[in-house]
Amino acid sequence: MKQVSFTKINNDRKNFMKKNQHLNHVVITGNNKVLLSAPHGVSQVRLGKLKFKEVGSLATALYLQKETNSFLIAKTKNNNDDANFDEKSEYKDTIYSLIETKGIKYVIDFHGLAAKRDCDINLGIFLGKNIENNVRIFDLLNKSLQKEGFIVYIDQPFMAASHTISRSVKYKYPDLWSLQIEINCKITNNAYNIIKYNKLLRTLKHWLESLN
Repeated sequence: MKQVSFTKINNDRKNFMKKNQHLNHVVITGNNKVLLSAPHGVSQVRLGKLKFKEVGSLATALYLQKETNSFLIAKTKNNNDDANFDEKSEYKDTIYSLIETKGIKYVIDFHGLAAKRDCDINLGIFLGKNIENNVRIFDLLNKSLQKEGFIVYIDQPFMAASHTISRSVKYKYPDLWSLQIEINCKITNNAYNIIKYNKLLRTLKHWLESLN
């Protein structure tokens, strides 16, 4: 995998958003059974409070979609909602439709961690319930990230419970495998950390390819 520049990956995100800014969300079709999700690439409203967009989560998901030809769904407009918090949403309905019509087996939901957090990566698995049908592939990712020097926390500070996308799809489709990946924005949003970001992208790409 070639090194990707910070400018390139963020320009791709900006162009994607500019093209789709009037749509609630966008789906890119893939050729495997993996669905990448980025619900917080735009700002959200949660319990009446405006929350900042997580630009790095969308940039990461878009890049990995191109590299692995996975399916992708991304929120592209704030409709005073939060697709990862609200119990019901158009975004979740589209995910359910993709699962039923495209045979999706893995849902990987990307988010951004605040820079103040101690870890590089937070893997949310809801006490193991969201990955229970294949713990091996979770262990492979966890060990690969740690081998590359990333500080990984499991279910801390976020565990992908309640009405999160990861938990919702697993609850509705028990045979599905789901994971919430939170990436510290110090890695994704800072050009000085592009070497570390490339290492993360490479690790995630290889892991996603192993799912197929």
